[in-house]
Amino acid sequence: MAKSIKDHLQDIFDDLGAGDQRKFKSKLCDRKTEPRVRRAAVEKVEDSIDLANLMVTTFTENGAVPVTIEILQAIGCNEPAQELINNTGQSAPHVPSPAPGPSAPSTEHFIDRNRAKLISRVNNVDGILDELLQMKIITDENYETIHAENTSQKKMRKLLMGPIKSAGTRGKDVLYKALKDVEPCLTEELESQ
Repeated sequence: MAKSIKDHLQDIFDDLGAGDQRKFKSKLCDRKTEPRVRRAAVEKVEDSIDLANLMVTTFTENGAVPVTIEILQAIGCNEPAQELINNTGQSAPHVPSPAPGPSAPSTEHFIDRNRAKLISRVNNVDGILDELLQMKIITDENYETIHAENTSQKKMRKLLMGPIKSAGTRGKDVLYKALKDVEPCLTEELESQ
């Protein structure tokens, strides 16, 4: 028997784990778009079955998947979001492509376009490493090796030539997001060029 939307949602929520489920529920309560979910309804959710039921009841079978994908992406759970897209054939309503940056004239990734400037100008490499470690783009070993370098330039060069190169587009996307969080002024300036 083919899986229903509710089954697919339940599988995704099962795989999230307690911490990410908590983030998901928090983001769900914070949504400004109608229909909104009341915090009291979310607090009654005990497991992934209840969460899948709440999503389908609130957003209907057709609407639950795009909202779920949108929230998963917002909390950084891109792999489960992609799995849900693949399994259901649906996607988030308006997913912006973070790859090239908003005003990019070319299709070259922001990280590739600005490699030299990032190496010379990023200052808070440790903050970026923390975000990349949390998103599982780098390992503890990568973190320690890069952190041991004595200048920001050496750290950025080692990061870009090692783990980010290996991680491909996903790694670049997460690095781009980390740069926007940790070095917002620099990122804005480079995007506008």
